[in-house]
Amino acid sequence: MRKNKYLLHIIIALTITASVCITACKSSTDETKISADDSTSSVVEENKESESPKNIGDLDYKSLTVEDLTKNLIGKNELTDEEFLELVSTYRYVPITEDLNLEDGSVTQQAFSLLDDKNIKYTVSQNVLRTLIKSEYPQLRGIACELMDEFNGAKEENIDLVKEILKTETEPYVLRRAVSVVAYKAGEDPEIAKFLLDMAKNENPGVRERAAYWLCIGSNKDIEGAQDLVFELMQDENKEVMRTACEKSGVFRDNTKITEYLKTILLDDSKYELHGICGKALIDMWLNPTYMNGHNETAYNATVEYIEKTSRNENIPEFTVLNYLSEISDTGFEEWKAQNPYYNKDKIIAAMIEIIKDPNANSLARASAIEVIHAHGKKEALASIKSVIEALTDKDASFIKDVFSKELAK
Repeated sequence: MRKNKYLLHIIIALTITASVCITACKSSTDETKISADDSTSSVVEENKESESPKNIGDLDYKSLTVEDLTKNLIGKNELTDEEFLELVSTYRYVPITEDLNLEDGSVTQQAFSLLDDKNIKYTVSQNVLRTLIKSEYPQLRGIACELMDEFNGAKEENIDLVKEILKTETEPYVLRRAVSVVAYKAGEDPEIAKFLLDMAKNENPGVRERAAYWLCIGSNKDIEGAQDLVFELMQDENKEVMRTACEKSGVFRDNTKITEYLKTILLDDSKYELHGICGKALIDMWLNPTYMNGHNETAYNATVEYIEKTSRNENIPEFTVLNYLSEISDTGFEEWKAQNPYYNKDKIIAAMIEIIKDPNANSLARASAIEVIHAHGKKEALASIKSVIEALTDKDASFIKDVFSKELAK
């Protein structure tokens, strides 16, 4: 998942530990202040050794410089909770953009970049997370969620913190980030499952996009109503929502409605911009190259029909479809073929040869076709097309020959 640029600076600069995610889409804000009562009570009650941030009041943020924000921090090895809170809290002045990010290039972002350059560290504590998540300002609640979003899932105590604010949270900026904190638990937590389904219907497309992604992850795909919602999101008026839903929909491997919809798009030449994501979803349905556990013959036939198209040009076939088709895991391939008699290696290789020979096809598609032959037919099939490669004389021949030589040498 995409990380916000402003937060990336925080994460890099502070060398955040396991309690912080370093994982991977509207409104302007008033001048604000963090609640002294909230920050003080939460920190003091939980840890008397941790101090609350100074009450710096309203700032003339537009006139602040990086030096103003960092003059008392340069030279330190590590920031205290109070110092970090005082600096990160200035993000409350940074406007939230239409695509639910904080405006890029703020003086706060620059300040964290400087700390990074100076190798000044900070480990985010639970007290700080509690303070930020309870802030009255969406920028800070969103940052708290980002800092909880870890590689292997947020801590249970942080999930509980987010679930608590979700009872009243309405800001799309925060909701989008909250989805990424708690959604991996949706398959086992009815309360989170309901939240995720609700977010898939949210009026803000940035929130719907995140919900679409998470509805197709892990056990979430088995949530009642998930498949129907994803199918709706595949037809969403917002391009990013639609693209995410289509690309991830291959997880519903036996859903006839979704399969047929993906097939319709893939075989429509006018929708070539969607061929990459829809082709990937269909390949996931019949093959799923990483785990070799796809079993959808309709999806397979649609893929073969697509790669056999003769009306080739710069856009058809889309090279990413062929690239994904080449990413076969050797582990389990033979077993998978035995379970799926519809699979015809020779048919796929024959289609790849025709793509390689066609000067009208995109050069990257032709290069990817070489990799597909290697993946599905092994070294023997690749070596057998040497004469085809040597006979090429078009403008891309040199490039194709170079790719072939490198692939053959692997």
